[in-house]
Amino acid sequence: MTGLGELVRLAARRSRWFYLAWVLALTVVVPATAAAYEQIIDPDNADLLITTMTANPTMRAMLGPPVDLTTAGGFTVWRVGTFVAAMTAIMAVLGIIRSTRAQEEDGRTELLRSGAVGRHAPLVAGMLVTVGACLALGVLVAGAMTALGEPVAGSVAFGAGLALVGATFAGVGAVAAQLSASARTARAIGMWTIAAAYTLRAVADGSSDEAVSRLAWGSPLQWMALVRPYAGERWWVLLLPAAAGLLLLAGAVALEARRDHGSGLWAARRGRAAAPAGLRSGAALAWRLHRGQVVGWSLGMLLFALAMGSLSTSFADMLEQVPQLRVVFERMGGGAEQLAEAFFVAMLGIVSVVMAVVAVQLFGRLPEQEERGHAELVLSTALPRGRLLASHLVIAAAAPVLLLAAVGAVLALNQARATGDASWVAQTAGGALALAPGGLVALGVAVLLHGWVPRSRGSPGWSWVGACSWSGWARRSACRSG
Repeated sequence: MTGLGELVRLAARRSRWFYLAWVLALTVVVPATAAAYEQIIDPDNADLLITTMTANPTMRAMLGPPVDLTTAGGFTVWRVGTFVAAMTAIMAVLGIIRSTRAQEEDGRTELLRSGAVGRHAPLVAGMLVTVGACLALGVLVAGAMTALGEPVAGSVAFGAGLALVGATFAGVGAVAAQLSASARTARAIGMWTIAAAYTLRAVADGSSDEAVSRLAWGSPLQWMALVRPYAGERWWVLLLPAAAGLLLLAGAVALEARRDHGSGLWAARRGRAAAPAGLRSGAALAWRLHRGQVVGWSLGMLLFALAMGSLSTSFADMLEQVPQLRVVFERMGGGAEQLAEAFFVAMLGIVSVVMAVVAVQLFGRLPEQEERGHAELVLSTALPRGRLLASHLVIAAAAPVLLLAAVGAVLALNQARATGDASWVAQTAGGALALAPGGLVALGVAVLLHGWVPRSRGSPGWSWVGACSWSGWARRSACRSG
Protein backbone atom coordinates (compact mmCIF):
# COMPACT_ATOMS: atom_id res chain seq x y z
CA MET A 1 0.00 0.00 0.00
CA THR A 2 2.97 2.32 -0.45
CA GLY A 3 1.85 5.70 -1.76
CA LEU A 4 -1.83 5.08 -0.98
CA GLY A 5 -2.45 8.56 0.40
CA GLU A 6 -1.06 10.31 -2.68
CA LEU A 7 -3.02 8.02 -5.00
CA VAL A 8 -6.26 8.70 -3.12
CA ARG A 9 -5.75 12.43 -3.57
CA LEU A 10 -4.93 11.90 -7.26
CA ALA A 11 -8.02 9.74 -7.86
CA ALA A 12 -10.22 12.24 -6.04
CA ARG A 13 -8.83 15.11 -8.07
CA ARG A 14 -9.26 13.35 -11.41
CA SER A 15 -12.86 12.35 -10.66
CA ARG A 16 -14.02 15.24 -8.51
CA TRP A 17 -16.40 16.73 -11.08
CA PHE A 18 -17.73 13.28 -12.02
CA TYR A 19 -18.71 12.43 -8.44
CA LEU A 20 -19.85 15.97 -7.60
CA ALA A 21 -22.33 15.98 -10.49
CA TRP A 22 -23.71 12.54 -9.60
CA VAL A 23 -23.95 13.13 -5.85
CA LEU A 24 -25.61 16.53 -6.10
CA ALA A 25 -28.11 15.41 -8.76
CA LEU A 26 -29.18 12.34 -6.80
CA THR A 27 -29.31 14.25 -3.52
CA VAL A 28 -31.67 16.87 -4.94
CA VAL A 29 -34.14 14.28 -6.26
CA VAL A 30 -34.90 12.88 -2.79
CA PRO A 31 -35.95 16.01 -0.83
CA ALA A 32 -37.70 17.41 -3.93
CA THR A 33 -39.92 14.32 -4.00
CA ALA A 34 -40.59 14.54 -0.28
CA ALA A 35 -41.49 18.22 -0.55
CA ALA A 36 -44.17 17.43 -3.17
CA TYR A 37 -45.78 14.72 -1.01
CA GLU A 38 -48.82 16.70 0.15
CA GLN A 39 -49.65 17.77 -3.41
CA ILE A 40 -49.51 14.19 -4.74
CA ILE A 41 -50.89 12.04 -1.91
CA ASP A 42 -53.99 12.72 0.17
CA PRO A 43 -53.13 11.33 3.64
CA ASP A 44 -56.81 10.47 4.18
CA ASN A 45 -56.64 8.02 1.26
CA ALA A 46 -53.14 6.70 1.96
CA ASP A 47 -54.30 3.39 3.41
CA LEU A 48 -56.51 2.75 0.37
CA LEU A 49 -53.62 3.62 -1.95
CA ILE A 50 -51.33 1.18 -0.15
CA THR A 51 -53.90 -1.61 -0.44
CA THR A 52 -54.59 -0.91 -4.11
CA MET A 53 -50.99 -0.53 -5.22
CA THR A 54 -49.87 -3.55 -3.23
CA ALA A 55 -52.49 -5.62 -5.03
CA ASN A 56 -51.48 -4.32 -8.47
CA PRO A 57 -48.52 -6.18 -10.01
CA THR A 58 -47.75 -3.34 -12.44
CA MET A 59 -47.09 -0.77 -9.73
CA ARG A 60 -45.16 -3.26 -7.62
CA ALA A 61 -42.93 -4.13 -10.56
CA MET A 62 -42.33 -0.48 -11.46
CA LEU A 63 -41.74 1.01 -8.01
CA GLY A 64 -41.82 -1.84 -5.53
CA PRO A 65 -44.49 -2.59 -2.92
CA PRO A 66 -45.40 0.49 -0.86
CA VAL A 67 -44.88 0.04 2.86
CA ASP A 68 -46.00 3.39 4.24
CA LEU A 69 -47.54 6.21 2.20
CA THR A 70 -48.88 8.08 5.23
CA THR A 71 -45.60 10.02 5.62
CA ALA A 72 -43.45 11.98 3.18
CA GLY A 73 -40.47 9.79 4.02
CA GLY A 74 -42.25 6.52 3.31
CA PHE A 75 -43.68 7.92 0.07
CA THR A 76 -40.23 9.11 -1.05
CA VAL A 77 -38.65 5.71 -0.43
CA TRP A 78 -41.39 4.07 -2.52
CA ARG A 79 -41.50 6.70 -5.29
CA VAL A 80 -37.78 7.28 -5.97
CA GLY A 81 -35.89 4.96 -3.61
CA THR A 82 -35.27 2.20 -6.15
CA PHE A 83 -34.44 4.74 -8.87
CA VAL A 84 -31.86 6.50 -6.70
CA ALA A 85 -30.39 3.15 -5.60
CA ALA A 86 -30.00 2.10 -9.26
CA MET A 87 -28.40 5.42 -10.19
CA THR A 88 -26.04 5.13 -7.21
CA ALA A 89 -25.05 1.69 -8.47
CA ILE A 90 -24.33 3.09 -11.93
CA MET A 91 -22.26 5.90 -10.41
CA ALA A 92 -20.24 3.40 -8.39
CA VAL A 93 -19.59 1.03 -11.31
CA LEU A 94 -18.56 3.80 -13.71
CA GLY A 95 -16.52 5.57 -11.05
CA ILE A 96 -14.47 2.59 -9.91
CA ILE A 97 -13.71 1.50 -13.49
CA ARG A 98 -12.81 5.09 -14.36
CA SER A 99 -10.23 5.11 -11.56
CA THR A 100 -8.81 1.61 -12.13
CA ARG A 101 -9.15 -0.29 -15.40
CA ALA A 102 -9.48 2.83 -17.59
CA GLN A 103 -6.33 4.33 -16.06
CA GLU A 104 -4.48 1.06 -16.56
CA GLU A 105 -5.68 0.72 -20.15
CA ASP A 106 -4.54 4.26 -20.97
CA GLY A 107 -1.07 3.60 -19.53
CA ARG A 108 -1.28 6.01 -16.60
CA THR A 109 -1.13 3.30 -13.95
CA GLU A 110 2.11 2.01 -15.46
CA LEU A 111 3.66 5.46 -15.04
CA LEU A 112 2.55 5.56 -11.42
CA ARG A 113 3.95 2.11 -10.73
CA SER A 114 7.34 3.18 -12.02
CA GLY A 115 7.65 5.11 -8.75
CA ALA A 116 7.39 4.01 -5.13
CA VAL A 117 3.86 2.64 -5.36
CA GLY A 118 2.54 -0.61 -3.92
CA ARG A 119 0.99 -3.20 -6.22
CA HIS A 120 -2.54 -2.83 -4.83
CA ALA A 121 -2.38 0.88 -3.95
CA PRO A 122 -4.00 2.19 -7.21
CA LEU A 123 -6.92 -0.23 -6.92
CA VAL A 124 -7.48 0.47 -3.23
CA ALA A 125 -7.28 4.22 -3.85
CA GLY A 126 -10.01 3.95 -6.47
CA MET A 127 -12.11 1.89 -4.06
CA LEU A 128 -11.74 4.43 -1.25
CA VAL A 129 -12.72 7.36 -3.46
CA THR A 130 -15.76 5.56 -4.90
CA VAL A 131 -16.99 4.30 -1.54
CA GLY A 132 -16.36 7.77 -0.11
CA ALA A 133 -18.62 9.28 -2.80
CA CYS A 134 -21.35 6.75 -1.94
CA LEU A 135 -21.04 7.59 1.76
CA ALA A 136 -21.21 11.31 0.96
CA LEU A 137 -24.43 10.70 -0.96
CA GLY A 138 -25.87 8.78 1.99
CA VAL A 139 -24.96 11.51 4.47
CA LEU A 140 -26.45 14.25 2.28
CA VAL A 141 -29.69 12.32 1.71
CA ALA A 142 -30.05 11.61 5.42
CA GLY A 143 -29.33 15.25 6.28
CA ALA A 144 -31.76 16.59 3.67
CA MET A 145 -34.61 14.36 4.80
CA THR A 146 -33.96 15.21 8.45
CA ALA A 147 -33.96 18.92 7.59
CA LEU A 148 -37.45 18.47 6.08
CA GLY A 149 -38.68 17.22 9.44
CA GLU A 150 -38.64 13.49 8.76
CA PRO A 151 -37.62 11.11 11.60
CA VAL A 152 -33.88 10.86 12.12
CA ALA A 153 -33.88 7.06 12.34
CA GLY A 154 -35.68 6.64 9.02
CA SER A 155 -33.48 9.25 7.32
CA VAL A 156 -30.31 7.54 8.54
CA ALA A 157 -31.61 4.14 7.39
CA PHE A 158 -32.47 5.62 3.97
CA GLY A 159 -29.05 7.24 3.54
CA ALA A 160 -27.14 4.23 4.88
CA GLY A 161 -29.04 1.87 2.59
CA LEU A 162 -28.18 3.95 -0.48
CA ALA A 163 -24.53 4.29 0.54
CA LEU A 164 -24.07 0.57 1.16
CA VAL A 165 -25.84 -0.42 -2.06
CA GLY A 166 -23.40 1.88 -3.86
CA ALA A 167 -20.47 0.28 -2.04
CA THR A 168 -21.71 -3.16 -3.12
CA PHE A 169 -21.69 -2.17 -6.77
CA ALA A 170 -18.33 -0.50 -6.34
CA GLY A 171 -17.19 -4.02 -5.53
CA VAL A 172 -18.94 -5.32 -8.65
CA GLY A 173 -17.10 -2.75 -10.77
CA ALA A 174 -13.78 -3.52 -9.09
CA VAL A 175 -14.17 -7.24 -9.82
CA ALA A 176 -15.20 -6.51 -13.42
CA ALA A 177 -12.04 -4.42 -13.81
CA GLN A 178 -9.96 -7.49 -12.97
CA LEU A 179 -11.77 -9.82 -15.35
CA SER A 180 -11.28 -7.91 -18.60
CA ALA A 181 -8.37 -5.93 -20.02
CA SER A 182 -10.86 -3.51 -21.61
CA ALA A 183 -12.57 -0.74 -19.66
CA ARG A 184 -15.47 -0.91 -22.11
CA THR A 185 -16.02 -4.61 -21.40
CA ALA A 186 -15.71 -4.01 -17.66
CA ARG A 187 -18.39 -1.31 -17.86
CA ALA A 188 -20.61 -3.68 -19.83
CA ILE A 189 -20.23 -6.35 -17.14
CA GLY A 190 -21.16 -3.83 -14.46
CA MET A 191 -24.16 -2.47 -16.38
CA TRP A 192 -25.51 -5.93 -17.16
CA THR A 193 -25.15 -6.85 -13.49
CA ILE A 194 -27.21 -3.80 -12.52
CA ALA A 195 -29.79 -4.65 -15.19
CA ALA A 196 -30.01 -8.23 -13.92
CA ALA A 197 -30.46 -7.02 -10.33
CA TYR A 198 -33.19 -4.58 -11.39
CA THR A 199 -34.99 -7.24 -13.45
CA LEU A 200 -34.85 -9.70 -10.56
CA ARG A 201 -36.31 -7.05 -8.27
CA ALA A 202 -39.11 -6.19 -10.72
CA VAL A 203 -40.05 -9.83 -11.27
CA ALA A 204 -40.01 -10.59 -7.55
CA ASP A 205 -42.01 -7.50 -6.58
CA GLY A 206 -44.52 -7.97 -9.38
CA SER A 207 -45.22 -11.61 -8.60
CA SER A 208 -48.07 -12.78 -6.39
CA ASP A 209 -46.27 -16.07 -5.76
CA GLU A 210 -44.68 -15.93 -2.32
CA ALA A 211 -41.74 -18.12 -3.38
CA VAL A 212 -40.96 -15.80 -6.29
CA SER A 213 -41.39 -12.71 -4.11
CA ARG A 214 -38.62 -13.95 -1.82
CA LEU A 215 -36.20 -13.58 -4.74
CA ALA A 216 -36.19 -9.84 -4.00
CA TRP A 217 -33.73 -10.61 -1.21
CA GLY A 218 -31.27 -11.69 -3.91
CA SER A 219 -31.26 -8.27 -5.60
CA PRO A 220 -28.83 -5.75 -4.08
CA LEU A 221 -30.97 -2.94 -5.49
CA GLN A 222 -33.81 -4.02 -3.19
CA TRP A 223 -31.81 -4.14 0.04
CA MET A 224 -32.33 -0.47 0.82
CA ALA A 225 -36.12 -0.85 0.57
CA LEU A 226 -35.98 -4.02 2.66
CA VAL A 227 -34.48 -1.97 5.49
CA ARG A 228 -37.95 -0.31 5.62
CA PRO A 229 -36.93 3.31 6.30
CA TYR A 230 -39.70 5.28 8.07
CA ALA A 231 -41.70 2.08 8.58
CA GLY A 232 -40.11 0.27 11.51
CA GLU A 233 -36.48 0.08 10.42
CA ARG A 234 -34.86 -3.34 10.14
CA TRP A 235 -31.26 -2.34 10.78
CA TRP A 236 -29.93 -5.86 10.45
CA VAL A 237 -30.68 -5.83 6.70
CA LEU A 238 -27.83 -3.33 6.29
CA LEU A 239 -25.47 -6.20 7.05
CA LEU A 240 -26.28 -7.68 3.62
CA PRO A 241 -24.84 -4.84 1.48
CA ALA A 242 -22.05 -4.25 3.98
CA ALA A 243 -20.92 -7.89 3.83
CA ALA A 244 -21.39 -8.14 0.05
CA GLY A 245 -19.43 -4.94 -0.54
CA LEU A 246 -16.53 -6.04 1.67
CA LEU A 247 -16.38 -9.48 0.04
CA LEU A 248 -16.43 -8.07 -3.49
CA LEU A 249 -13.81 -5.41 -2.75
CA ALA A 250 -11.56 -7.94 -1.03
CA GLY A 251 -12.13 -10.34 -3.91
CA ALA A 252 -11.04 -7.68 -6.40
CA VAL A 253 -7.75 -7.22 -4.53
CA ALA A 254 -7.22 -10.98 -4.48
CA LEU A 255 -7.94 -11.24 -8.21
CA GLU A 256 -5.54 -8.43 -8.99
CA ALA A 257 -2.76 -10.46 -7.39
CA ARG A 258 -3.44 -13.28 -9.87
CA ARG A 259 -3.15 -11.31 -13.11
CA ASP A 260 -0.44 -9.43 -14.95
CA HIS A 261 -0.44 -5.67 -15.27
CA GLY A 262 -2.34 -4.53 -18.36
CA SER A 263 -4.20 -7.82 -18.77
CA GLY A 264 -7.34 -9.37 -17.35
CA LEU A 265 -8.16 -12.81 -16.00
CA TRP A 266 -10.15 -13.40 -19.17
CA ALA A 267 -7.72 -13.81 -22.01
CA ALA A 268 -8.33 -11.43 -24.89
CA ARG A 269 -9.48 -13.07 -28.11
CA ARG A 270 -7.01 -13.09 -30.94
CA GLY A 271 -8.14 -11.02 -33.89
CA ARG A 272 -8.30 -12.17 -37.47
CA ALA A 273 -5.04 -12.37 -39.37
CA ALA A 274 -6.49 -10.23 -42.17
CA ALA A 275 -9.31 -7.71 -42.18
CA PRO A 276 -12.53 -8.73 -43.96
CA ALA A 277 -13.08 -7.35 -47.44
CA GLY A 278 -15.91 -5.08 -46.27
CA LEU A 279 -13.72 -3.23 -43.79
CA ARG A 280 -12.35 -0.76 -46.33
CA SER A 281 -14.09 2.51 -45.45
CA GLY A 282 -14.44 4.85 -42.52
CA ALA A 283 -18.12 3.96 -42.20
CA ALA A 284 -17.37 0.23 -42.04
CA LEU A 285 -14.72 0.77 -39.38
CA ALA A 286 -17.08 2.98 -37.35
CA TRP A 287 -19.80 0.30 -37.49
CA ARG A 288 -17.30 -2.34 -36.41
CA LEU A 289 -16.42 -0.20 -33.38
CA HIS A 290 -20.02 0.60 -32.47
CA ARG A 291 -21.91 -2.60 -33.26
CA GLY A 292 -21.41 -4.21 -29.84
CA GLN A 293 -22.94 -1.24 -28.05
CA VAL A 294 -25.75 -0.90 -30.58
CA VAL A 295 -26.70 -4.57 -30.27
CA GLY A 296 -26.44 -4.52 -26.48
CA TRP A 297 -28.58 -1.41 -26.05
CA SER A 298 -31.10 -2.73 -28.58
CA LEU A 299 -31.58 -6.02 -26.79
CA GLY A 300 -31.85 -4.38 -23.39
CA MET A 301 -34.32 -1.66 -24.43
CA LEU A 302 -36.52 -3.98 -26.47
CA LEU A 303 -36.77 -6.43 -23.57
CA PHE A 304 -37.65 -3.51 -21.29
CA ALA A 305 -40.33 -2.37 -23.75
CA LEU A 306 -41.75 -5.87 -23.99
CA ALA A 307 -41.93 -6.18 -20.19
CA MET A 308 -43.47 -2.74 -19.65
CA GLY A 309 -45.86 -3.17 -22.55
CA SER A 310 -47.19 -6.38 -21.02
CA LEU A 311 -48.28 -4.33 -17.99
CA SER A 312 -50.07 -1.61 -19.94
CA THR A 313 -53.51 -3.22 -19.80
CA SER A 314 -53.60 -3.73 -16.01
CA PHE A 315 -54.23 -0.12 -15.00
CA ALA A 316 -57.97 -0.01 -15.64
CA ASP A 317 -59.04 -2.17 -12.68
CA MET A 318 -56.74 -0.32 -10.30
CA LEU A 319 -57.93 3.11 -11.39
CA GLU A 320 -61.58 2.09 -11.10
CA GLN A 321 -60.93 1.31 -7.43
CA VAL A 322 -58.97 4.53 -6.78
CA PRO A 323 -60.21 7.31 -9.11
CA GLN A 324 -57.73 9.78 -7.56
CA LEU A 325 -54.90 7.99 -9.35
CA ARG A 326 -56.44 8.68 -12.74
CA VAL A 327 -55.49 12.36 -12.51
CA VAL A 328 -51.95 11.50 -11.44
CA PHE A 329 -51.36 9.16 -14.40
CA GLU A 330 -52.97 11.55 -16.85
CA ARG A 331 -50.58 14.27 -15.69
CA MET A 332 -47.66 11.88 -15.94
CA GLY A 333 -48.75 11.31 -19.53
CA GLY A 334 -48.79 14.99 -20.40
CA GLY A 335 -52.58 15.25 -20.35
CA ALA A 336 -53.32 12.25 -22.57
CA GLU A 337 -57.02 11.44 -22.57
CA GLN A 338 -56.71 7.64 -22.62
CA LEU A 339 -54.94 5.94 -19.75
CA ALA A 340 -53.05 3.65 -22.12
CA GLU A 341 -51.75 6.70 -23.95
CA ALA A 342 -50.75 8.30 -20.65
CA PHE A 343 -48.83 5.16 -19.72
CA PHE A 344 -47.01 5.06 -23.06
CA VAL A 345 -46.15 8.76 -22.90
CA ALA A 346 -44.74 8.33 -19.38
CA MET A 347 -42.66 5.33 -20.45
CA LEU A 348 -41.44 6.98 -23.65
CA GLY A 349 -40.42 10.04 -21.67
CA ILE A 350 -38.02 7.82 -19.73
CA VAL A 351 -36.84 5.97 -22.84
CA SER A 352 -36.15 9.22 -24.71
CA VAL A 353 -33.69 10.24 -22.00
CA VAL A 354 -31.99 6.85 -22.30
CA MET A 355 -31.77 7.32 -26.06
CA ALA A 356 -30.02 10.67 -25.53
CA VAL A 357 -27.55 8.83 -23.30
CA VAL A 358 -27.03 6.22 -26.04
CA ALA A 359 -26.40 8.91 -28.66
CA VAL A 360 -23.80 10.73 -26.54
CA GLN A 361 -22.16 7.45 -25.54
CA LEU A 362 -21.87 6.25 -29.14
CA PHE A 363 -20.34 9.51 -30.28
CA GLY A 364 -17.95 9.35 -27.32
CA ARG A 365 -16.08 6.58 -29.11
CA LEU A 366 -14.58 9.14 -31.52
CA PRO A 367 -12.88 11.28 -28.79
CA GLU A 368 -11.61 8.04 -27.29
CA GLN A 369 -10.10 7.02 -30.63
CA GLU A 370 -8.46 10.42 -30.97
CA GLU A 371 -6.92 10.34 -27.49
CA ARG A 372 -5.43 6.90 -28.03
CA GLY A 373 -3.97 7.83 -31.41
CA HIS A 374 -6.12 5.41 -33.40
CA ALA A 375 -7.89 8.21 -35.27
CA GLU A 376 -4.52 9.64 -36.31
CA LEU A 377 -3.62 6.35 -37.93
CA VAL A 378 -6.90 6.31 -39.84
CA LEU A 379 -6.43 9.91 -40.96
CA SER A 380 -2.98 9.05 -42.28
CA THR A 381 -4.80 7.24 -45.10
CA ALA A 382 -6.96 8.90 -47.75
CA LEU A 383 -9.87 9.38 -45.32
CA PRO A 384 -10.67 13.11 -44.75
CA ARG A 385 -11.45 14.42 -41.28
CA GLY A 386 -15.01 15.28 -42.25
CA ARG A 387 -15.79 11.75 -43.37
CA LEU A 388 -14.28 10.33 -40.20
CA LEU A 389 -16.56 12.54 -38.11
CA ALA A 390 -19.57 11.74 -40.29
CA SER A 391 -19.00 7.98 -40.04
CA HIS A 392 -19.36 8.09 -36.25
CA LEU A 393 -22.00 10.82 -36.22
CA VAL A 394 -24.39 8.97 -38.55
CA ILE A 395 -24.39 5.88 -36.32
CA ALA A 396 -24.73 7.95 -33.15
CA ALA A 397 -27.74 9.76 -34.65
CA ALA A 398 -29.49 6.96 -36.55
CA ALA A 399 -29.21 4.08 -34.07
CA PRO A 400 -31.00 5.81 -31.15
CA VAL A 401 -33.76 7.19 -33.40
CA LEU A 402 -34.49 3.79 -34.95
CA LEU A 403 -34.32 2.11 -31.56
CA LEU A 404 -36.69 4.71 -30.07
CA ALA A 405 -39.26 3.95 -32.77
CA ALA A 406 -38.82 0.20 -32.24
CA VAL A 407 -39.30 0.59 -28.49
CA GLY A 408 -42.50 2.54 -29.09
CA ALA A 409 -43.83 -0.16 -31.39
CA VAL A 410 -42.97 -2.98 -28.96
CA LEU A 411 -44.53 -1.08 -26.04
CA ALA A 412 -47.89 -1.04 -27.84
CA LEU A 413 -47.93 -4.68 -28.95
CA ASN A 414 -49.85 -5.93 -25.92
CA GLN A 415 -52.35 -3.06 -26.13
CA ALA A 416 -52.93 -3.77 -29.83
CA ARG A 417 -53.49 -7.46 -29.11
CA ALA A 418 -55.89 -6.76 -26.23
CA THR A 419 -57.99 -4.22 -28.16
CA GLY A 420 -57.69 -5.75 -31.62
CA ASP A 421 -56.59 -2.36 -32.95
CA ALA A 422 -53.24 -2.62 -34.75
CA SER A 423 -53.05 1.16 -35.15
CA TRP A 424 -51.73 1.37 -31.59
CA VAL A 425 -48.35 0.12 -32.81
CA ALA A 426 -47.94 2.74 -35.52
CA GLN A 427 -49.36 5.50 -33.32
CA THR A 428 -47.00 4.80 -30.42
CA ALA A 429 -44.00 4.40 -32.71
CA GLY A 430 -44.86 7.77 -34.25
CA GLY A 431 -45.18 9.32 -30.81
CA ALA A 432 -41.77 7.93 -29.94
CA LEU A 433 -40.24 9.50 -33.04
CA ALA A 434 -41.72 12.85 -31.97
CA LEU A 435 -39.39 12.69 -28.95
CA ALA A 436 -36.29 11.95 -31.04
CA PRO A 437 -35.25 15.61 -31.64
CA GLY A 438 -34.43 16.02 -27.95
CA GLY A 439 -31.78 13.30 -28.14
CA LEU A 440 -30.44 14.70 -31.39
CA VAL A 441 -30.05 18.12 -29.78
CA ALA A 442 -28.05 16.52 -26.97
CA LEU A 443 -25.89 14.78 -29.57
CA GLY A 444 -25.41 18.05 -31.43
CA VAL A 445 -24.28 19.79 -28.26
CA ALA A 446 -21.83 16.95 -27.58
CA VAL A 447 -20.39 17.25 -31.10
CA LEU A 448 -20.12 21.05 -30.84
CA LEU A 449 -18.40 20.93 -27.49
CA HIS A 450 -16.06 18.18 -28.66
CA GLY A 451 -14.89 20.42 -31.48
CA TRP A 452 -14.71 23.45 -29.22
CA VAL A 453 -13.25 21.81 -26.06
CA PRO A 454 -11.63 18.59 -27.32
CA ARG A 455 -10.00 17.79 -23.98
CA SER A 456 -13.38 17.48 -22.31
CA ARG A 457 -13.85 13.92 -23.70
CA GLY A 458 -17.62 14.36 -23.78
CA SER A 459 -18.09 15.65 -20.23
CA PRO A 460 -20.03 18.73 -21.39
CA GLY A 461 -22.29 16.48 -23.44
CA TRP A 462 -23.06 14.35 -20.41
CA SER A 463 -23.66 17.51 -18.37
CA TRP A 464 -26.18 18.66 -20.98
CA VAL A 465 -28.02 15.33 -20.87
CA GLY A 466 -28.08 15.46 -17.08
CA ALA A 467 -29.39 19.03 -17.03
CA CYS A 468 -32.14 18.20 -19.53
CA SER A 469 -33.11 15.07 -17.58
CA TRP A 470 -33.32 17.05 -14.35
CA SER A 471 -35.37 19.86 -15.91
CA GLY A 472 -37.76 17.32 -17.45
CA TRP A 473 -38.15 15.53 -14.12
CA ALA A 474 -38.77 18.83 -12.35
CA ARG A 475 -41.37 19.85 -14.95
CA ARG A 476 -43.23 16.55 -14.61
CA SER A 477 -43.13 16.86 -10.81
CA ALA A 478 -44.56 20.37 -11.06
CA CYS A 479 -47.34 19.10 -13.33
CA ARG A 480 -48.17 16.28 -10.92
CA SER A 481 -48.18 18.61 -7.91
CA GLY A 482 -50.21 21.24 -9.84
